[in-house]
Amino acid sequence: MNILVIPTTDWVRHPVPNRLNFIFDSLAGRHKVFVLHFPLKQFRDNPPRSTSCTLMKSGPVPVSDPSLFYLLNSPFHFLAIRKLVRKEQIDVILSANILPSFLANGTGVPIVFDYLDHLEESASVYYPDSKVGPLIQKGVRVIARYNLRHARAVITVTNELKDYLAGIEIGNVAVIPNGVDTTLLRPSDKESAKKRLGLEGKIVVGYVGSLEYWVDLETAVDALPELPGVVLLVVGPGLFTDYSRYIAGRAKSLGVEEQIIFSGVIPYQEINRYIAAMDIGLNPLKPMKKNEYAAGGKVFNYLSCGRPVLSSRMISLERLLGNDLFYYDDISSFVIQTKRILDQDEKEEYYRAIAMRFDWNLLAQTYESMLKDAV
Repeated sequence: MNILVIPTTDWVRHPVPNRLNFIFDSLAGRHKVFVLHFPLKQFRDNPPRSTSCTLMKSGPVPVSDPSLFYLLNSPFHFLAIRKLVRKEQIDVILSANILPSFLANGTGVPIVFDYLDHLEESASVYYPDSKVGPLIQKGVRVIARYNLRHARAVITVTNELKDYLAGIEIGNVAVIPNGVDTTLLRPSDKESAKKRLGLEGKIVVGYVGSLEYWVDLETAVDALPELPGVVLLVVGPGLFTDYSRYIAGRAKSLGVEEQIIFSGVIPYQEINRYIAAMDIGLNPLKPMKKNEYAAGGKVFNYLSCGRPVLSSRMISLERLLGNDLFYYDDISSFVIQTKRILDQDEKEEYYRAIAMRFDWNLLAQTYESMLKDAV
C-alpha cells in the first residue's frame, strides 16, 4: 500500500514520539509510507529522530502556538495533501489531526482516523485559565466529529473511548491500544543506573513524559514531606506552557526542592537509563476525560523496564491492567501506595512479561489489517 500519514505534530522533532511514529516506522518496511511533516516552530531546535518514513514538509508559516500554526498553514497543507495523493497514488490516508484531516476529506481517498485521545479536550488544555481554551474546544469538537463521521474506519486506544464514540453515533471503531518498544526499553541493573545519574542510596520515584497541565505532579510534590529519602525524578520537556516552573515553585514553597530533580529534555533513545534508575514509575494524571478515557504509553515503558507503576486512578487503566498497577486517589493514598510498593519483593520479570503483550510490532500488524480493510 501507499499510505499517507497526517500526524498530530512534528514527526521527528517533537521530543516525545507518539504511537504513530512507532507503528508506521514498523509498517514502512512493508509499505510506502509518506508523512505530512509539520515543522512547528516550538521544536525547530530539537535534534531530529531517525524515521523509516518519507517526510513531506508542509507549513512554511513559523508559529509556536499549535492551533494558530494549523490555521495559518491550512492552505499549504491542503495543497500538499492533494499533490501527494496524486503524485504518489495514495491508497489510504491515516490521520490523527483535526484541521488537516478535514482538508483531506475532498481527495476521494479512504481515510482512517486515529482517535488517540479525547481530542477536543487535548487541544484546549494548552490554554489554561484562558478564554481561548473553550473556543478551541468547541471548534475542535465540531471539526473532529465531521472527520469521524466521514472516515472509512476509526481506530482508538481504549474501550472507554470506543464507548464515547458510540455515544456520538460513530460506528466501525476498532480498539488498538498503546504499546512500547520492548527492544529499546529493557530491564537493567538499578543500582548501576542510579550511580550513573548520581542517585546512589536514594529511593527514586520517576516520571517520564511531557510537562503540561493535564499532568498531576502536584500530588507527588505535596507527598514528598511525608516521604523522607525519596527523590522525585522528572524526565521530560515542557511543551507549550509553564507547568514545569509551576511545579518547581510548588516544591520550593513546601521546602522539598532538594527532593525533586528535573532532567530537562533528553533524547528518546536514552530514556531506558533513566527508567532503570527508578524504584517506581509514576503515571500522574488529573481527572479529566482526556486522561480517564485513554491509556498512555508511559505505563508500558515502565513495565517494559521491569518497574512497578503507581498511577492516579483512571478507569481505562483499571479495566486494562487491573491489579498489575498500583493506584492513588489523593496525597494520603500516594504515600501509602509508595510505601507498599517499596516493601514488596521486586517483580521485574512479571512486569516485563506484561509489556511484551503490547509490543509495537505486534500492534502494527493489527493496524495494518485495518488499513487494508479500509482500502
